Amino acid sequence: MSHDTPDSARPELPQLWLQQEYVPRIVSGFGGLSALALVVWTVTFAAMIDVPGLLLSAAFTGGPALGLIWGGYRLERSGIETSRYVRILQWCVGGTVGFLTVNLLIMVFFPWYSLAGNISWAHFSVNAGAIGGFAIGYVEARAIQREVEATAATVRAEQLADERELLMYLNDLLRHEVLNSSQIIGGHASLLHAECDDDRVHNRLETIERESEELVDVIEDIRAMLDANREPDTRSVVALTALLEEQVAECRTRFDEAVIDTDLPEATRVSGNEGLKWIFSNLLENAIEHNDSEMPHVRVTVDERPETVTVTVADNGPGISAEDRESLFERKSTNHGLGLYLSRILANRYGGTVDLADTGSDGSVFVVALPHASTTADDESTDD
Repeated sequence: MSHDTPDSARPELPQLWLQQEYVPRIVSGFGGLSALALVVWTVTFAAMIDVPGLLLSAAFTGGPALGLIWGGYRLERSGIETSRYVRILQWCVGGTVGFLTVNLLIMVFFPWYSLAGNISWAHFSVNAGAIGGFAIGYVEARAIQREVEATAATVRAEQLADERELLMYLNDLLRHEVLNSSQIIGGHASLLHAECDDDRVHNRLETIERESEELVDVIEDIRAMLDANREPDTRSVVALTALLEEQVAECRTRFDEAVIDTDLPEATRVSGNEGLKWIFSNLLENAIEHNDSEMPHVRVTVDERPETVTVTVADNGPGISAEDRESLFERKSTNHGLGLYLSRILANRYGGTVDLADTGSDGSVFVVALPHASTTADDESTDD
């Protein structure tokens, strides 16, 4: 016959984390009880206590009691992991027992001349030992916490460095292998398309060209995401005016029918890296490709402020419907391009924003805000 006790009949032991969770309240509660005991002592021996004795008791006994009340409150809000609370409580109890024992031995051989004094002495020993042990345990726990956090930060930094190195390798692989191969495939398909007279072959070659171009676009988008992680240093600076001029020139070459006006400062710099170009490349392409007017017109302006640089890209397109605005910056699953989703991800990566400021039948206005590169950042970047 088995004598095992059924699980339902076994008494439930308190969970360890619950015990740990209550440690700050135990410390504060002990301080409160000690303060109450001081009040009782004062009332009980009021006739025997002079003013100096009362002041000394208030300072050396009441002070540590209040310190314990505050200590428990502070511990609960210190950010120290609850798993270290028990260790602090052990120090607190150990300090109490140890200091009280030493003083009791002294009191045996050199007692105070009155009962009130001996009780006050013992009370002081308890409070002083408790607050001293608590302080040691608290400082120890904080030191361990900082060491653990520093170690975790170091490990995380090493992991990020390894991940960034891998991303750079993937970027180079995409650029030199996959992208080049895709362009070669598309180029050969175009040559065959020009030389072949078979309509069925033409259709297949057109499919190869189209899919090759879409694959190139996907690769470029992925490279943009990888480039954004190349230089995480917030001190890195980009010459925004030159970058915008370069992107506008590329669009003018690709889209002969479009008119692109600019109002740019002579020179302005923002925090970021070369990945910024993808933000404005996407905005300019969208402003032209989704424009159904006879002559697409895009205007790029820059507004400098002490802390931010705002770039406005306005077009004369048909505007964006209310339905499309809700998911404008979301990743689309119906096509391969990341588009505005990528632009917002990159802007956030550089501490900036990209938003649709206005849209209607007269066109749409997108606004990109980026952190202005301070003079200090410029100097540090130049020194590097």
